[in-house]
Amino acid sequence: MAQDASLKTEDLAAFVPASTGAWRAVEDRSFDPETIFDYIDGSGEVYRSYKFRRLFARRFEAAGQAALIVDLFDMGSAADAFGVFTHDREGEDAGFGQGGTYKGGLLSFWQGPYFVSVYAESETPATRAAVFDLGRRIAAAIKVTGDRPDILAAFPESGLDERTVRYFHTHFILNYHFFVAAENILRLGQDTDAVLATYVDKARLLVVRYPDAGHAAEALRSFTSAYMPDAARPGYVRTENGAWTAVRQKGRVVTVVFDAATEAAADELLTGVFALTGKID
Repeated sequence: MAQDASLKTEDLAAFVPASTGAWRAVEDRSFDPETIFDYIDGSGEVYRSYKFRRLFARRFEAAGQAALIVDLFDMGSAADAFGVFTHDREGEDAGFGQGGTYKGGLLSFWQGPYFVSVYAESETPATRAAVFDLGRRIAAAIKVTGDRPDILAAFPESGLDERTVRYFHTHFILNYHFFVAAENILRLGQDTDAVLATYVDKARLLVVRYPDAGHAAEALRSFTSAYMPDAARPGYVRTENGAWTAVRQKGRVVTVVFDAATEAAADELLTGVFALTGKID
């Protein structure tokens, strides 16, 4: 079921139970993009890069047990909820939400325009059970679902490692997952959609959709000038590690292959993407 527009102003607290087992809610807090650093100092910029709207946080306590914390983010769109989820996909499959993982006391999932994390300050069998109970009940209360970013349709399925897929907008997030350059040579920003993923041969594929073909052409010029100034063949270069980087533009889409084993392998990935760009342009 697609997101109902009326849910955009729904009180986020209504999605979060007041108790689970012996745990009871003891504190509620809320934050927006301007105040999030008061709560999440180190990673607040990650959520801001995905244009989140607001955060509801609820703390649970029980006698003799570690505290539990629920963070529920209204990301404004299913695409950005998915994007935040892909920022860290380590852990076992949680089995609910539209995608979820659990590792070391931290449960994360996305559903519709919401990203949810449920965290135990110390992991025990009891806290694990409580974390999963909260997660399941929150997912059931949210009810709405949303579509994954349509730009994913440009990625050839053969050889794709699904758990490496990262959706984002900014240079900051790209460099977190794969360092390209200190400067924003691909001209990424809030008006761009980008996906980075790894294939079985360790080649990394980056697809970026710009507002229009003019912005894409400028990004291509900037990237080739900074990253492959001495390329013997336009758009293809062998880097210091012996692998190949290749780049190509079609309309408002720029595709870059990093770390391909051979020039032919890089070309094959590019060709595969551009056979699919009609689905996203």
